[in-house]
Amino acid sequence: MDDLFDFVRGPGFVLDFSEASFSEFFASELKVSIDDPRYAVNGGSKGKRLRYFLQNCDDATAICTLTALWEHRSEYLARSGSKDPVVNAETRYQGL
Repeated sequence: MDDLFDFVRGPGFVLDFSEASFSEFFASELKVSIDDPRYAVNGGSKGKRLRYFLQNCDDATAICTLTALWEHRSEYLARSGSKDPVVNAETRYQGL
């Protein structure tokens, strides 16, 4: 899963999100405060908080989260005019 969502800046990051936009994304899309310390059990990076959140939420919430991230990822690639750097990205995403 990591390389599907960290290819923009590398490990520990999630797509093109800053700390503020990551928090805003979770608040607006999922009604979750991803800055809650309970999500930082394994560390405070966006990637670690995302992984912990996905491992500890219910399946429906995980699906909503991954769908919203995939849409954001697709919009980012379209805006930047970049080719997808991840081989078989959509197939890998659907396998999640």
